[in-house]
Amino acid sequence: MLVAPKLVIAAQNGINLAFLTGNSMKELSERFLKWLIQQLCLTGHLRLLSQFHFFCNSGGVYAYFPPAHIHMLLDMSPNGEPDPDMVYASLTFEGPAGRAIRPQFIDAAYIEQCQISRAELSALTAVLSEAADHYQAKLLEKREALERYYDLSLIQDETSGEFIRPKPEIRPVKYGSVDNVKETVVQVTLKPILSFRHAWKAQKAKLVNRDLRILLARKIQEDLDRRGFDRFIARPGGRSSIDVTLDKLDKAYALQFIIDRLNVQGSPRLGEKIGVNTIYFGDEVIVGGGNDYPVTRIPGLLVFAVNPDRTLVPFLSRIFVPSTIVGGPNATAEVLEELNRCARELQFRFNPDKPTKTAVEELKVRLFSRRIRQKIEQLGPSNEHSIRDWQALHALVTLMCREDEASKEWLSILVEELDGIMTHLATQKVSPQQAIGSSHPDEGA
Repeated sequence: MLVAPKLVIAAQNGINLAFLTGNSMKELSERFLKWLIQQLCLTGHLRLLSQFHFFCNSGGVYAYFPPAHIHMLLDMSPNGEPDPDMVYASLTFEGPAGRAIRPQFIDAAYIEQCQISRAELSALTAVLSEAADHYQAKLLEKREALERYYDLSLIQDETSGEFIRPKPEIRPVKYGSVDNVKETVVQVTLKPILSFRHAWKAQKAKLVNRDLRILLARKIQEDLDRRGFDRFIARPGGRSSIDVTLDKLDKAYALQFIIDRLNVQGSPRLGEKIGVNTIYFGDEVIVGGGNDYPVTRIPGLLVFAVNPDRTLVPFLSRIFVPSTIVGGPNATAEVLEELNRCARELQFRFNPDKPTKTAVEELKVRLFSRRIRQKIEQLGPSNEHSIRDWQALHALVTLMCREDEASKEWLSILVEELDGIMTHLATQKVSPQQAIGSSHPDEGA
């Protein structure tokens, strides 16, 4: 896997890494956590596990493995070489819904802020069951029309050919101390539901903000509001699901929590915004239909959209498209490699008598300055652009080149106004303008 070694190197460079997923605890434990433990054990870096932070169930569950426990596992290992299977067994257990992280490693205060009561859980499940009936009827009624937009085989039973009937899933999570284990639920999921992810490639762009999953999520929300459950929200989950959680709970909520926990918010006194010391990778950075889009409301956060289809990435200054050729893990690996290179070079140039940038700051400077030069080269002959275009560019560059604080402030205000306009247009269901980086010449990260 391309990303694996680069994650380990980033942790070695002192970088904290958080994984935010809408998947269940089972999927997190059996896929990613097991793989990560194997990687860290095989490379002799299990101690770095405490620099990894894990969120699942729509971000409503936070798990963390403290250094003291990791040191204990290392002390118990012959010659200090821990066995991956032993470590995995120590950190997880076989629960009724599959493998899960042990209760003592789940943050109790966090999960209790996100939990759904038993009475509410029953009502939410009933709403989703009714929505499933409505959805199933629509599939059968409009099957012929839907075939033009979606690959329906992805939601059909391989044997019978019938549509797989969606059903609500309740994902209970155990948490608490070894002697006092509790159980709660933070999310109810309806799946499988057709989404733009199931669309034919040529149809994906047409389905932004209007795919079948978005329409069903809106109906579920209307039903919730009508029944007095307006403190809950129905939103797209993973590839084929709709999640119902507390209104506040999304990936932005989880990310802001970990930013605060790690005390990397930035300094308001210096004009820094929360998120300034953090970068984020998401493959569903899509207005209205992507579960990574909420993080874009964190003002200082730089979001790397590694979506498979870049045409769906919205136009915002805080969103960066690292590549027009590769997406997903490949694009993520390229950016991580650049980040690690920045960290190594900063360590090499370190001078205790001079303030130094962080690796994240250095990465941003390199990426943005490189992209600016690339785009200037793309402008071509001056007669290909209007006087108005050149005047606008001249004004922006002039503000950037001036040394006075007022000019810097004006530039910041202009960018924030642009972001506000584009966000407003997107939320008004207007087809979003393509991402700022969508036209760059691709030269890796």
